[in-house]
Amino acid sequence: MDATKQNKVDKTLSVDDRIAFLRHCAKLYESNGTSPITDAVYDSEYYELERLAPNNPFFDEVGGLSVDAIQGQSVAHKVIMGSLSKCLDIPSVEDWLRSQYPSTVSVSYILQHKIDGLSLGLIYSDGKLVQAVTRGDGVTGIDVTEKAKTVKGVLHTISHKGEIEVRGECHKNRQEFYKQWHTSVGGVYKNPRNFTAGSMNEKDPEETRRRGLNFIAYEVVRRDFDTEIEKNVFLEQQGFQTLNTTTRRTKEGNDISKIVKAIKVYMDSIDRANLPYDIDGVVLKLNDIKAAKKMGTTSGGRKPKANRAIKFPPSMKETILKDVIPQVGRTGVVKPVGILEGVDLDGAMIKRVSLHNYGALVGKDAIKLGSTVVIAKKGDIIPQIVSVKKMGDKDVPIPSLCPECSFKLDWDNNQIELVCSNPNCIAQLNKIIEYWFKTIGVKGFGKGTIAILTDSDRLEWEGKPIINSLAQMYYMLDNDRKSEHPFRKYAYLKANMGEKTYDNLLASIKSVTEVTLPIFIEALGIENIGSSSVDIANIAPTVDDIDKLTVDDLLKISGFGSAKANSFIKAWKARRDEIKLLLKYITIKQVTMASDKLKGKKFCFTGSFANPTRGEMEKMVGENGGKLSSVSSELTALVFDGESMKGKYEKAQKLNIPIITQDDFLAMLK
Repeated sequence: MDATKQNKVDKTLSVDDRIAFLRHCAKLYESNGTSPITDAVYDSEYYELERLAPNNPFFDEVGGLSVDAIQGQSVAHKVIMGSLSKCLDIPSVEDWLRSQYPSTVSVSYILQHKIDGLSLGLIYSDGKLVQAVTRGDGVTGIDVTEKAKTVKGVLHTISHKGEIEVRGECHKNRQEFYKQWHTSVGGVYKNPRNFTAGSMNEKDPEETRRRGLNFIAYEVVRRDFDTEIEKNVFLEQQGFQTLNTTTRRTKEGNDISKIVKAIKVYMDSIDRANLPYDIDGVVLKLNDIKAAKKMGTTSGGRKPKANRAIKFPPSMKETILKDVIPQVGRTGVVKPVGILEGVDLDGAMIKRVSLHNYGALVGKDAIKLGSTVVIAKKGDIIPQIVSVKKMGDKDVPIPSLCPECSFKLDWDNNQIELVCSNPNCIAQLNKIIEYWFKTIGVKGFGKGTIAILTDSDRLEWEGKPIINSLAQMYYMLDNDRKSEHPFRKYAYLKANMGEKTYDNLLASIKSVTEVTLPIFIEALGIENIGSSSVDIANIAPTVDDIDKLTVDDLLKISGFGSAKANSFIKAWKARRDEIKLLLKYITIKQVTMASDKLKGKKFCFTGSFANPTRGEMEKMVGENGGKLSSVSSELTALVFDGESMKGKYEKAQKLNIPIITQDDFLAMLK
């Protein structure tokens, strides 16, 4: 089943296919804030699948693309910086507690706010801050020391001697954020969480300082404590801002029903709108740290069994759907955007909402204009319609022409998406250019600059925009031939932009001249490919090899269905002339080979791993001459984490494929 063609949860599918659909929804949400299913449906499916396949690597993934896409030097955590397993609601907390303890218990839990920000680990040596690291994937993070020093609440010195690590959450005061930085007041950020990550990703620490971030400490590692309460007291003694004033502790000896009641009372008492930070739930921690450690961890050490995060139900408000307007995406898909009668939701004025696809707006049950709708925020961030209280009386207009280029729109094969197939559509071109440079690692210009270059109303040359294709961005590099057409237009551009701005633009473009083949493929922005570019490069290690690929070749790759395979082949051929031009300026560099010890061998990994992680081992395969593959008769071995017993493991057993451990795999490289 091709997950990209689904628009709802299908419980008749296999667990692997259901997880593939959730992964697709999560990717859409992280990249552009849309998803074909509501937050409540996503969470319900997530927790059900986590129970069915707890060892699937999907549930090990920590953080999100938008939050920890921080640039900098990678650093290995000395102690895994993981996350918490989540409970969807109070009843699921009670179910979990009853699975852990007898009906009468003598344990005590503490309850704290779950701040929605950027996790940091602050490492101190003999009282001095020596390093600050983001969470990353929990095993490795990014060094942000100099920028972290500008954050209020990050102490440069403490009284404790020896080496210790203080962990906590970096965040932006939410009242300040919604006054100055939110999209509703002309800013570019949708929520304080992304603002915090963006601020920590600034090159200049002084710019990070200007953004005014804050830090709250809640964890200490590399030092032993008896209880969580003692740990919080220690943090306050060192001078950190903590969650002590809002922390609550359940009484020892209470039965499970009383613990659950205490959790409900705590959650109901929180006035989220007036907190200085966003929270998306509460954290439940066993107060007795030694008892918690005895319970162990899951997901390769990333998630403690003793603790849980409990989500809030999303905030909801009623409003009116006034209009629906089309919006063109990078791949030509036209998405419907609902225009709402403005309503305040958790401090933000909400006027727009994604309606996912036009296929959902056709038919007798489709929503109509004038409907009274209930909106909520997906993950407390992205607004969406969760129900219709009263249906309106006017059908949503289905566009026949692209709103940007007036090209005829066509339905896709599944009658779900409307697509503009005009390769010269400016709306698509702007997003293609932006995505290309962002993916290959070029910095220095954004949407505003690109829009000027592609808008003939701002700058035109012979009645056309200065830039008509991605490749033309690189023609600027040949501007030494000023007297020769078409290069005279770049001299005209330089004169209009100003020499300094123009030179800075060229310097940005020149900053990246080599990329690996997987990055090159991904940067083209072909629909539904993304990280699958690694798999394509594994079976076709050169551009000429990709030219020869067939649909049948791609169907051998895990995650490729016929629709995805056909789509890639078609898009690659359609853009081959453009690819040829790009290769005049961009060199494909080879992945550095460590050895040829795995030459001719194919591997597949299943489950969760740490030190090295699954991703690191997959990289080792390529660096040592091997290839990644799905489970088939050609597979050399399935690398198994020792816990997962579903899907790939069972298929490998049926095919009599060798099943080896992580240690067995690493021994092959010695």
